[in-house]
Amino acid sequence: MTFRFIHTADWQLGRAFGNLPPELAGELSGARYAAIARIAGIASANGARHVLVAGDIFDAEDLSNTMLRRALERMAEQSAVTWVLLPGNHDPARTGGVWDRVMRFGVPANIICVREDQPLALDGNVFVLPSPLTSKNPGRDPTQWMDTGATPAGAVRIGLAHGSVQGFGSDGESSVLIARDRAATAGLSYLALGDWHGALRVGPQTWYSGTPEPDRFPNNEPGHVLAVSVDGPGVAASVEKIASAQFTWARTTAALRSSSDLAGLEASVASLSTSPGKLLLKLVLTGSLSLSEHADLDAWRETWQARLAHLDVDTAALAVRPVDQDFENLGSDGPLVEAARSLADIASDPTRPDSAVAALALQRLFGFAAQARREGGA
Repeated sequence: MTFRFIHTADWQLGRAFGNLPPELAGELSGARYAAIARIAGIASANGARHVLVAGDIFDAEDLSNTMLRRALERMAEQSAVTWVLLPGNHDPARTGGVWDRVMRFGVPANIICVREDQPLALDGNVFVLPSPLTSKNPGRDPTQWMDTGATPAGAVRIGLAHGSVQGFGSDGESSVLIARDRAATAGLSYLALGDWHGALRVGPQTWYSGTPEPDRFPNNEPGHVLAVSVDGPGVAASVEKIASAQFTWARTTAALRSSSDLAGLEASVASLSTSPGKLLLKLVLTGSLSLSEHADLDAWRETWQARLAHLDVDTAALAVRPVDQDFENLGSDGPLVEAARSLADIASDPTRPDSAVAALALQRLFGFAAQARREGGA
């Protein structure tokens, strides 16, 4: 018999995204709840009736009752799926904590909240061995009990845990460390992990699913769930990574030498997502531009800030090199040109304490001048 299930983790429902504009923050928070229906759809498409969530279902313990109930309602609506929820370090199963509140609401029949280290029968002779966290810092490997956790002879054993595999990821930062060989020592066909926000295989039978909806500019692979199939006890599972995200968060670097490079930059940004309005981009620029070319960049940035969900442009490594043509573009000699040349002199002197301020003022001056020329020619 083949047992199929979906492995996901790190939903962090209720995340506030306070560093982003309020309207966008609301959309991102809503997308995390909407991911529940998308995950259920992926489960149905892959013949899976169970979804295993490896910790951090909620972003914090102090979420409102409405936020908690909303999560339960969204899962209850997907009645064809049984949701197995594991407390993580953001939402540990401590006395008086968030899971006590959840249980008081009354948990829908298709939701299983695992709060103890004991085997859980799922389907036939398939057992999940969960390791719920009871604090943010348990000071031990929560999966150790799996080695001796008893299941019937011939059972398929699937581990479910939240933490950092020793020798990988956030060692030295995470207070929850998991033995790298736990799947082997506990006789697991699969160990489903949460905590690392990207989809990643860290051992023959050990995977992180990552978060189904990204929440930061990554260098891993967020925005997926894992469709897992197990054919029998002692048989390694087969795993398929499936995209699940509504929003794309991307980070990219580009070197600029002239305004003509903006066309290539535009093509590069456009290739990151087929839905620009769902793309959050952190763009790091290097190289150097003249003042007039920097004004062209400002106009480009303004266009793409409106086109994308969010655009963060880092120009700290992009040098500005004034050329004679820049000052000629300001017109004949006069107070404006004199002010621009004075600012350029200050900005080019690294010993001046106000050089950075002068450089910024110079860029803004040329930006305003370029905008005036564009509007005058419209």
